[in-house]
Amino acid sequence: MQTKRKLIWITALSMLLSGAAFSLGMGNTESTDYDASAGQGQRPHKGRGGQLMAELEKLDLTADQSQQIASIVKLNRETMKEVHSAWAEARAALERQISADEFDETAVRTACRNAAAAGEEFAVQRAKIASQIRAVLTSDQRAELDKIRAEKRSTKGKRFGKEHGAPVGE
Repeated sequence: MQTKRKLIWITALSMLLSGAAFSLGMGNTESTDYDASAGQGQRPHKGRGGQLMAELEKLDLTADQSQQIASIVKLNRETMKEVHSAWAEARAALERQISADEFDETAVRTACRNAAAAGEEFAVQRAKIASQIRAVLTSDQRAELDKIRAEKRSTKGKRFGKEHGAPVGE
């Protein structure tokens, strides 16, 4: 029973980390070069990488800032594709072990460690890129970006007309 509980917690943590890892929006490795001059609403934002780009468009970036950010994204695109792919493959391997007909604790633990290591590498790469992008922004733009993100987090729990954590029926 103890092993089953740990497995459930590990799976839940993996799912939580999957969502958290995309919070900065760098998960999309298929987006085209960033172009802030396209204007809000004129560039289709595909995947989660578009989330960051949509947020950046709200910051009135200069042409120089737009170029620097485009360069950062372009320079890191292949690395992000590789680490994201490795992470996805490791999570899939873990899921296969969890769903296997016969339980093999060693295999599950190994798959979990592999998924955690791949997720860690993905998070480190995303944080590195986010740091590089934030360095291009002015302090006012960073504060505005933080404000935009805080507003998004506060409205996340209000989906379906319910406050996050509010008792059912209220």
